[in-house]
Amino acid sequence: MKILFVNIPTGKEDGAFGGFAKNAYVPLLKRNLEPVKRKDTEIVYRFCEWGMGPIEMAFCRYMDHLASRMVFFSAQHAKEEGFDAVVINCFGDPMLREVRQALDIPVVGIGEATMLMSSLMGYKFGIVHISPLNIPETMEHVHAYGLAERCAGIRPIADWDTGEEADLNDARQTIRAFSKTARELIADGADVIIPGCSLMSPSIRLAPGAEDDYPSGMTEIDGVPVADVLGQAIKLAESMADIKKSGASWISRKLLYAQPSDEVKEIGKIVTENSGLQFWDVR
Repeated sequence: MKILFVNIPTGKEDGAFGGFAKNAYVPLLKRNLEPVKRKDTEIVYRFCEWGMGPIEMAFCRYMDHLASRMVFFSAQHAKEEGFDAVVINCFGDPMLREVRQALDIPVVGIGEATMLMSSLMGYKFGIVHISPLNIPETMEHVHAYGLAERCAGIRPIADWDTGEEADLNDARQTIRAFSKTARELIADGADVIIPGCSLMSPSIRLAPGAEDDYPSGMTEIDGVPVADVLGQAIKLAESMADIKKSGASWISRKLLYAQPSDEVKEIGKIVTENSGLQFWDVR
């Protein structure tokens, strides 16, 4: 099985961002995913040169929205490239439903996947978010996914300076801030805690720099499980791909994910084709 991981941070492969992605970010993603994924699953980590720059851009809704089209163009030809599924590696699930409509292979967003699977783990989940500015949009997603009754609350992580490479190598500060906020959500009634960010989640799961205290990573707080956001997403992607391969029904094309006719697709190439965006992959 071959799965495309579309990543939201962007930059040139031969620049400082490329070094960060190859030397810090992707290695941490791999450490998170290797114990969970099937042995025969190949994951390709894709980055775009254009789109979401510094993480502060994600705190601004209109910039986040304008940049999200890079997700579509990154994944647009995934089936033709031989991929069996796509994972959008951002808790905000940018363009999730749009890409799911466009592609003929399963498309999973880590936000939706984790909320759905966390609903099987306990009665109510709580989300520790990366920023208070992203909470309104995430609450909209909770309602759109039909999970408002299962959400105990969403709180921004306390006292954490996000997006630094050091946080991926030494998670002690992140863990302290995450734990403080998680306990507030537990007091609000959460019995599952979700780290709401693709940067925060592997740092929490693996606890780099804090291995003496968390030799197996941070998997619970005060007896309450902490969701493995990336692990849950990859398992859902694998499962959906297997269901499709079996010949069983795997998606409805009746309403929400109805696809356009070939004629409309041809006319729509003015907006769906963009040769100007450049991508690079890490394997």
